[in-house]
Amino acid sequence: MAWRSTNCKWVTAFLVLLACSAAGQVQDGPLVNGNFETPPSGGFSTGNGFFEGTLEIPNWKTNGTVELVESGQKQGGMILIVPQGRHAVRLGNDAELSQDLKVEKGSIYSVTFSAARTCAQLESLNVSVPPASQTIDLQTLYSVHGWDSYTWAFQAEEDDVAVVFKNPDMEDDPTCGPIIDDIAIKKLFVPDKPKDNAVVNGDFEEGPWMFRNASLGVLLPTNLDEETSSLPGWIVESNRAVRYIDMYHFTVPEGKRAIELLSGKEGIISQMVETKPNKPYKLTFLLGHAGDSCKQPLAIMAFAGDQAQNIHYTPNANSTFQVANLNFTAKADRTRVAFYSIYYNTRSDDMSSLCGPVVDDVRVELSGSSKIRMLGLLFVFGLLISFVFV
Repeated sequence: MAWRSTNCKWVTAFLVLLACSAAGQVQDGPLVNGNFETPPSGGFSTGNGFFEGTLEIPNWKTNGTVELVESGQKQGGMILIVPQGRHAVRLGNDAELSQDLKVEKGSIYSVTFSAARTCAQLESLNVSVPPASQTIDLQTLYSVHGWDSYTWAFQAEEDDVAVVFKNPDMEDDPTCGPIIDDIAIKKLFVPDKPKDNAVVNGDFEEGPWMFRNASLGVLLPTNLDEETSSLPGWIVESNRAVRYIDMYHFTVPEGKRAIELLSGKEGIISQMVETKPNKPYKLTFLLGHAGDSCKQPLAIMAFAGDQAQNIHYTPNANSTFQVANLNFTAKADRTRVAFYSIYYNTRSDDMSSLCGPVVDDVRVELSGSSKIRMLGLLFVFGLLISFVFV
């Protein structure tokens, strides 16, 4: 009994330590003061907010020319864009903003943030959790609102990390630079591959954090690393982004989330799926519209191995999506599946915001004829076994 009591105490202590460790880790959702609405000790500035040096932003560290900006604030003849709420942060030449986080070593996390351009000629934003880093091009405005939400993923190499936002550009006006707002994080999990589907996360349900009050979706910029992706299983292999959308603000064919393809062949998503050489397969997926007033025609180019097919969105009756498929024969043990929009579509209500067809529920499985042959062989094998035992 004494041994059992001691053993229970050790187990209890271990569980307490485990709970304490987990409690210290950053939780899915907005970072502390990730919307920059917590006022500094001296309150928000009533002036232009410009500051060079160590600006106090609660829960954040700053370096260089940093500015807390307010909605409606003007610079010259330009009104600064604040994505959400009343306040945001602008980074001047070579300026940095960072926050320390406690994460789980080895896990993959996705950082979501909103960004707007100001007066720089070539504007970009570097996002990093050292040593991982990516510079995101902000030149293209995907929305008429003047700002977009982006996401970037990293694999934690330590338990204690810092997420850093830096303006890598140098302008004549040191205050020119990107505005950032609404920063959140999410720990990602790679979904299990279904037994009858070679595609991982084919329903796009696992992905980056999305704000319920943000109606623009989240842009997935170029990312060729399938091991570290904000959309597990998928990569973006083009120089423009694709949009991750949800059912709360868009029309989604199935489930809660899907992908909207933008910018023609400049916005490509793809995945390498496991296949058996010389076996016939069928790629099926749902093709629809996002319910965002996107001007038609809508069409995609679908790829599966050496096969490609142009498919137009032509739903029946009042349906918002259709089932599409592409047959192919695998040539290797891994086959590339990819999609891009054929047209460069914009919304009919503002004639400017980029939009496009929606892809959801992507599946790759052995074609029906192959399955029938396999079942037939099993049936014949079963008959032979029964005759032997008779």
